[in-house]
Amino acid sequence: MEGFYAPAAGGTRSVQESFSALDFEVRFLALLATSTLRASGLPVPPIGRSPGLGEWISLLRDLRSRLNDAEAGGAASHVGNAVTCALARYDEGIPGAPSGLRGTKQLRDHVSHGGAVPPGLSDTVDALVRAISDIVAACLANATVSVTDTGDPELRPAFVWPDAEIGLWPFLYAKADDSWHVFSRFVGKDPSFLAFGAPAYRSTLSAGPIPGSLNQLLKPRHLSDLREAFRRDVESDLTAFADLLAPPPEYFDHEHGFGYEWGKSTSEGTEHRRDYFRLGPDGPQWQDEDAWVPYRVYLRRLANWPVVAGRLRRTLDQIERQITGEESEQLGWKAEIAAHREARVQVTDYDGTNAQQQGFSELIDGVDDDLGVEKGATQVVFINGEAGIGKTRAMVKAARDRALEVERNEGNSIGDLPLFLYVRSTGRVLEGLDAAVNNAVIWTENLNENRVKCLCRNGLVALLIDGFDELLGGAAYSDALESLKGWLNALGGRGVLVVSARSSYYVNQYRSSVQRAKGGGAAVRHRIAEVLRWTPDQIRSFLNDYGVPASRFQNLSTGDKELLGLPFFARAFAEMCRAGDYNQESGTATSFTERLLGHYILREERKLTPIAGSASGLLDRSELRRTFEYVAEIMAESHEREVDSDELEMAATIALDLADVAELDDREGLRDRLQVLCGLAAGATANGPRRFRFQHELFFDYFLAGIVTRHLDERHFAAFHRLLSRSEWRTATVNAVVEAVDAARIVDALAGFPPEATRQDEGFHDGVLATNLGSMWSAVIRATRTMPSVPILGATFAGQLDLTDIEADNAKLVDCHVEKLILPAAVDWHIRLDGTHVKRITTGVGRTDLTGLTGVVHKEVVELYLRPDRYRSRRQEILEALLTCGAAVVDAPAPSSGTDSVLTEASRHYLRHLMEHAQSTLILKDDHQPEDHRLKWTQEYEGEWKPFISALRESDLARLENLAAKGSKKVRLRLNLGAAIILDETSEDPKILSFWERVKQ
Repeated sequence: MEGFYAPAAGGTRSVQESFSALDFEVRFLALLATSTLRASGLPVPPIGRSPGLGEWISLLRDLRSRLNDAEAGGAASHVGNAVTCALARYDEGIPGAPSGLRGTKQLRDHVSHGGAVPPGLSDTVDALVRAISDIVAACLANATVSVTDTGDPELRPAFVWPDAEIGLWPFLYAKADDSWHVFSRFVGKDPSFLAFGAPAYRSTLSAGPIPGSLNQLLKPRHLSDLREAFRRDVESDLTAFADLLAPPPEYFDHEHGFGYEWGKSTSEGTEHRRDYFRLGPDGPQWQDEDAWVPYRVYLRRLANWPVVAGRLRRTLDQIERQITGEESEQLGWKAEIAAHREARVQVTDYDGTNAQQQGFSELIDGVDDDLGVEKGATQVVFINGEAGIGKTRAMVKAARDRALEVERNEGNSIGDLPLFLYVRSTGRVLEGLDAAVNNAVIWTENLNENRVKCLCRNGLVALLIDGFDELLGGAAYSDALESLKGWLNALGGRGVLVVSARSSYYVNQYRSSVQRAKGGGAAVRHRIAEVLRWTPDQIRSFLNDYGVPASRFQNLSTGDKELLGLPFFARAFAEMCRAGDYNQESGTATSFTERLLGHYILREERKLTPIAGSASGLLDRSELRRTFEYVAEIMAESHEREVDSDELEMAATIALDLADVAELDDREGLRDRLQVLCGLAAGATANGPRRFRFQHELFFDYFLAGIVTRHLDERHFAAFHRLLSRSEWRTATVNAVVEAVDAARIVDALAGFPPEATRQDEGFHDGVLATNLGSMWSAVIRATRTMPSVPILGATFAGQLDLTDIEADNAKLVDCHVEKLILPAAVDWHIRLDGTHVKRITTGVGRTDLTGLTGVVHKEVVELYLRPDRYRSRRQEILEALLTCGAAVVDAPAPSSGTDSVLTEASRHYLRHLMEHAQSTLILKDDHQPEDHRLKWTQEYEGEWKPFISALRESDLARLENLAAKGSKKVRLRLNLGAAIILDETSEDPKILSFWERVKQ
């Protein structure tokens, strides 16, 4: 076995090779000495389950004192003498090493940590190894080796002296192929061995008598939950940074904690390391050469923190230049001259409660706070906001500012701040989050998605994912939870993800998919940050930076003034005024959006200048506009915001009313010139053909509105219905359609649609069609200030349906879902709900007469607000208030049916709120009360929360998990099934039946 560590013929081992050989020599001698004690019938000290060099040396010192009593001249005496001589030689250290590295273990740890090897020490360290090897050889000079076959594949070796036989099994075994195996460590439940003469360098046993016999000779496994969780994290983290060609990280016990030997991937190859870790008084720590330091310091060193920050900053600089370049090239905008105006956001819990307005920088400060503390749940922040409201610029700026801050402050506490990794989705359709993350860090050269997951899990990086739904196309909506599930599982209830999507539809779908989930998912806490429009004062201040008089803003229509609350439109208005392209006087009919679209089309038209000698232009403005509208239709149909060359040519063919794409050749050069339209596209790439997109999402919204308007004007209702069901329509699209088309025509198109069979499909109300119907009906109602005379069918009103000033003489909602219904302030109104579920109901101020409200399903109502000051959130109280106010409730229990127990009502209440918060886990204090004091709903039904938790656990619908966190003890409540599934009292699932039987007793 020793020969496997021998240097090349006539050569000297390197320092690293010598330390590897030293580890083997010391290990072998310790196992021999332990076996000698066993053969002598003396007490044997237990061996660590994954010992390293330090522990082997400590064991030898213990064995030395125990062997002192052995009979002189016998086998035990020989072994004891060898142990004494080997320790004496080891303790001499490395005299020629620099100060601080002269101890054998000091130099070994320095080299294992990647420290530079002092010159001229190879011979010195090699001499140490040879000396100990000679000591062991002298000890065994008079012994022979015997091997016993007991019928097991693992043969039992022994050293035989004239006076004694010392069996080495189970620490060593041999095999029939003449391979030898020496105990190394335990991996989980199975022992691992160093293999010599075998095809592999290591072997593991999970069967036979050896694992059980070894377990009796080793230290018991009694690791604390905290320590074991930390060990698993370290192994996972090291695996992320390890060279793929190196062996897996190898665990060993250490006197202060534990350690790993592993191979780090570097640009020069594999760096072999030996690192030590412990749970210190201030949390997880790594042993630097001089002291124990926080584990995060270690990870920052592995990642090369300031270099990563600098490279990320340069990548973000490039993204900013790209955005500015597109604005200049495709919109004609000059360099931005206005001072930066921080976005304002309204942050709420997932159910809309605990609202708080703050600046975007304060939101980012909150991310820092979440990264710095173990909270037991991954924090997911959804950034919502209209297209053009500035989400992308806010996220890019936050990420760049932080990268620059870390880069400039290397070596102090600011330089240790977490980084924000901006992940851009534009142009990466259907690639998935892992691919997008890899693309975002490609220029750092030493990060990839697995390492980013490691850094996120440890609070060193937060992902800022821009336009996440674009990565997955329509797949993002089929199961929105699944689209993030891989990352949420990898983070293990830690870290922060900040996710923006092109519309709030993704967030609503995410909630629905969480509610449908069967449970057992990642521990997550969700918040929503809604980016707010600029105020008129902010708009005027911004325009003043561009030299645009306040009178220009005042002369705009009310609708256009509101539109300039979106930074994109404010910038567009300022640029058009500065360039002299906006000379419209107050009171003229053309809206600002029409002027902007006309300006955009004019710039695109100039790209289609006829080639020399052609008889006519390639496309005029109306043809170009129709082409863009059909491009938007194709994008909507495919759930993407890009088209390829063939689709672009098809759109032009339809716009020109041609029979075949080939007829485009009749306009000489048109096919070639089409390739420069839309400001789109990065030439052909390895991932596929050339693709095209609109310069800004708002242009897609308005050109989609244009094709929808065209279908309605031409009474192509089937085409209108098809587009309604293909992709979500944002505010700009919906408002543009309602402004352009007579309301009666829209009502006519929506009357009787969708048919009942469609409305009964499973998941219909979570789909695009129902949501778009709700948006269209809301806009029509606002525009006409009246509820339609025809029934509203199958609409999902994801926001509030505000009827405060709306005439509602005979309104009817059939098979609808309403998030929040604000009833008319007038006295005489009638609203009939037919198969419609309303979650929140708000009355007019002082209006307690609800006799006009019929068909209410009270069990679906989670909140009743009788303005100005009466809230009801308990189901029984909601029912009583509705009936008292005269509402017709269709699911009111019969008087003779009796009343449910308080615990039954409380259980329904708690489960509904868990659904609303999209939570399958909850962090609890030691007394099982929620750790988050803002969850006021858990305090309803005093004294019933703990019995509710007990009933869930006793029915195997939930479990408690200990949290590996400092401070007061906390546990995590994890539902084994989704809250919505448990809430189904008609379920035949035995566990759910058991739960409801318990709470109804």
